[in-house]
Amino acid sequence: MHKISIVEQFIIKKILLQRSIYHQIIMDSFNNDIVIRFASYLSSQDLVNLSLTCRKFGGSQLHDGESSLMEDTAHQIMCDANEDEKEALPKLADQTYIELYSELEKLREPRVFDQLIGERISYVDNDKSHIKYNKKERNYIRTDTAISNHVMRAGKHYVTFVIGGTNIHFAQVGIVRPLKNWDKKGLECFDPMDRDHYDELQQERTERWGESNVHSCRLTVGGFNNIVSSCSWNHSYVTEHLRERENEVFTSGDRIGMLLDLDFGTLCVYRNDCRVGVMASGLSGEYCWCGVMITPGPDIHIEKGSIPID
Repeated sequence: MHKISIVEQFIIKKILLQRSIYHQIIMDSFNNDIVIRFASYLSSQDLVNLSLTCRKFGGSQLHDGESSLMEDTAHQIMCDANEDEKEALPKLADQTYIELYSELEKLREPRVFDQLIGERISYVDNDKSHIKYNKKERNYIRTDTAISNHVMRAGKHYVTFVIGGTNIHFAQVGIVRPLKNWDKKGLECFDPMDRDHYDELQQERTERWGESNVHSCRLTVGGFNNIVSSCSWNHSYVTEHLRERENEVFTSGDRIGMLLDLDFGTLCVYRNDCRVGVMASGLSGEYCWCGVMITPGPDIHIEKGSIPID
């Protein structure tokens, strides 16, 4: 298939996104296959915009049960995805292909911390993949949390966290259930394992969480205190030493890899591409990556990566 250049994509987009030309194109020039071929170079948001222009383009289904052209386009895009992407994004019963395509776009993007919850953390040089604790007071501890909005619900997902600076044992990384717009709540501080938030956090529950009662799990590193904390948002959280190689020493600047395998329901941790142990098992449903800051000193960087070969 001929790879369309950026200039050609721009021209196609301009043609398809001008309302006055849509019907002329459909009726006089292009058959459905050609429209789908052109539209497949658009983003999911462009498909939504295009779907609003006429009935044949719009919606997930027409009145006679036939799917719309934009839904067919998104379906074709998902068929062309690679096997890892398809495993990570099984179509849900209540989901359109355009919505699934939107998830595919997010899956392909770099990992970032979309939400900063609390007043004491900020981005480093406006880089959403890099956060720091921006207050210098040390006479009290206040926990703030950064969360990625990328939702993982199937397949395998791997990221690398790098915790730099000082006091790295006051930084934690791991997973949490999706929490939509919690950065808009104006919270002074926030810890997903703080029992004061349990009732409100439980209200976020959906059927997509699955049956696992592990709603947050994270690793505290530094020295020999490699502690795994997990929480069900019903009772106090549980802490234990990292399984298998519990005396593994993490130091500032180490690459802390995490593999969330939702096929087997496990969360494993790596140090500088070498497997260290299992943080949690019995996981199911939807999760997002998170980083937690407890006191000034450390900074956390997140990056999407490839699963190391054991």
